[in-house]
Amino acid sequence: MLAFQFINHQMKQARRSTIWQKSLALNILLIFVAFILLAEAVGLSLLLAFSWHEIVKESEVLTSFYQLAAWYFVGSFVIRFFMQQLPALEIRHYQNLPIKKSTLIHFMLIKGKFNFFTLISLILFTPFAFKQVGYYEGTTAAWIWLAGMLFFELTINYLVIWLKKLMVTSLKTVSLILGLIGLLALGEYLGWYSYSDLFAALIDAMMQNKILWFIPLFTFMLAYGINYRFLKQRLYLEEISKAKTDTAFGSRFGYLQRFGIIGEVMLLDIKLFLRNKRTKSILFLAPVFLAYGLIFYPNEEYSSDGGFMIFIGIFISGFLMLSYLQYAFAYEGSYWDFLISSPIPMRQYIRAKLYVATLVVIVAWFLTLPYLYFGKSILMINTATALFNLGILIPMALFFATYNKKAMMLNKGSAFNYQGTSTVHWLVMLPAFVLPTVIYMPFKWFGQPETGILVLGGFGLLALAFRPAFAKLIEQNLMDRKYQMAEGFREKN
Repeated sequence: MLAFQFINHQMKQARRSTIWQKSLALNILLIFVAFILLAEAVGLSLLLAFSWHEIVKESEVLTSFYQLAAWYFVGSFVIRFFMQQLPALEIRHYQNLPIKKSTLIHFMLIKGKFNFFTLISLILFTPFAFKQVGYYEGTTAAWIWLAGMLFFELTINYLVIWLKKLMVTSLKTVSLILGLIGLLALGEYLGWYSYSDLFAALIDAMMQNKILWFIPLFTFMLAYGINYRFLKQRLYLEEISKAKTDTAFGSRFGYLQRFGIIGEVMLLDIKLFLRNKRTKSILFLAPVFLAYGLIFYPNEEYSSDGGFMIFIGIFISGFLMLSYLQYAFAYEGSYWDFLISSPIPMRQYIRAKLYVATLVVIVAWFLTLPYLYFGKSILMINTATALFNLGILIPMALFFATYNKKAMMLNKGSAFNYQGTSTVHWLVMLPAFVLPTVIYMPFKWFGQPETGILVLGGFGLLALAFRPAFAKLIEQNLMDRKYQMAEGFREKN
């Protein structure tokens, strides 16, 4: 059968991969960690199955578990979105063969069902189904309940696959869908309704009327069908091999070309971010981190801790900037040899990077202005941390980026993908988040928090005056290290 041949090809590809051979110790460690997680899942599932009625001590034992399961599915969606790898098959090698497109698509989608997260759900739900649900509702109901829970989990699986594939082609649609999900989450947070109660009521209704258990089966088939249709429309050699350009791009950003070489480099960087999978996924995550303050600012427990608010301010206005500058040269690793041999003056090349990062921080700060709703102190903190990012963290991050020698693979997603990451990227996080807090906290301890905020912003403004000197230092370090970086970028990892 073709399916077995596909599986055989996938296994050979994995065994012959240089990444597997070079990272054997890491792969063994990951297998060990996965084994530990599975063992913990088995222990938790047995605990829930045999002790849940004692843990909750309520008359509605099953209903309380359904409420817990509702949040489990939310967590499954979030974790899958950030960690789950997309099912893949090298299509181009098969498209010139007499193999139906539908066969290739079905293999990829069925392969996508078998992953670590689905196995965890199977382990968690199976003992509870036959020990608790079977005890209260009967064995037949336990089988139906288990099938329904797994269909819900598979629905989430295929929804995540569709969203992550859609991110590459239609970022606006994904943003709209996740915005709707965020609105529903906000409604739950503000008490407009209770998601867990609604989910539990749905499961209770299904237990009373077994015909309703077609709902999870229908959602699963719908999610599968959406993925199938999405892939079938794009399974052509032209779609896979031909790089498409955005014809409207030039009209939207073409004015940057008026600024000479600096404008050209800025334009190239913006194009790189908008046209590649890994950089686009970083842009996609930016609104999530900009909304990070909604978790902490309304909570007085956190808002009273000025040091933590400084950390949040740096994070909100500096996340996208740090993501860009830490890999400023690694993003261009595949054509670094061309850059260093081209007649582009390094000083202007560095200035272009600094200007793009500056623009990013300013836009992020502007988007934080609605946080004024939570008080003037929040606006002061966000402004001071944005100035600190502009004056100190931008040149610091770009300077440390000159020590990176690992090229970035732009065709892979960024979430929990550490390819191209080195120790330098983690070290730069320490001064980025610790230094502003160290500057601010002594003033808070002496009862002058507002003075501490002003001093923090003042440091940023003062550093802005020395930006030409910082740019020259970065340029000199880049000139000293550009051949070492080129040697490292040529190694495909």
